Amino acid sequence: MRKMLWLDEKKDEMLSLYDSGLKQVEIAEKYGVSQTAISTRLRKWGVSNPDGNRFKRIEIDKETLYDLYWNQKQHPSQIAKKYGCHKQVITNRMLGYGIPFRTKSEARTGKFNPIYGVGHTIKARKKMSDAYKNGTREISKGGWGNGCFYDTPNQGKVWMRSGWEVKVADHLTENNIDWYYEYERLYLDDMSSYLPDFYIPLLDLYLEVKGRLIERDEIKLKKAMEKYNVAIWDRDYLYSVGLIDSNGH
Repeated sequence: MRKMLWLDEKKDEMLSLYDSGLKQVEIAEKYGVSQTAISTRLRKWGVSNPDGNRFKRIEIDKETLYDLYWNQKQHPSQIAKKYGCHKQVITNRMLGYGIPFRTKSEARTGKFNPIYGVGHTIKARKKMSDAYKNGTREISKGGWGNGCFYDTPNQGKVWMRSGWEVKVADHLTENNIDWYYEYERLYLDDMSSYLPDFYIPLLDLYLEVKGRLIERDEIKLKKAMEKYNVAIWDRDYLYSVGLIDSNGH
């Protein structure tokens, strides 16, 4: 039973492997389980069919996909949800059509940020508007805060390392965004790895909450952002959405 629950937690990873062309037996070997265990889950998630070609499940032409991604500024996860498929299906279809992807900077700024505007209250939106004066943010130095234990919705009680992380956790929970804390370690190369603060399954997005950024962390973050979907919520961003004040509290 414990192994079965562990497999369910790897749903997105297994769907991505399946979409990339791996056979059920190959996925089973990767996780050290029977092919039946993989087949059962694929069918439960509605992605396995007799001819083994999952891409026939959706019909979306190039013009529609381009419009959703570039003009309507939807994230591949949002498009996938609309068509009832996995995000990798949309990504692969974009590659097949030759639709360009947004750069990492474009994907994380303004309305291209996959969680831009999600759940912002009137008060938060006002703070976002007031955060800019004459084109610059007015932010003074403030404290980083202390860590504490936090009752998470999915992982029980965990130790969070800063007050800012607690504020982000509260923000995500209050806005019905499913999240995990320090969900998995990202392997950057043979010698280094990085453990992001938050993971949002719906968007396949890692969040790193940063108050101080030393050179060693900066190098690792740069590598992580080259390989994974990682966004940094620093002092400027937390202030702009009303999670901290000008003193960092």
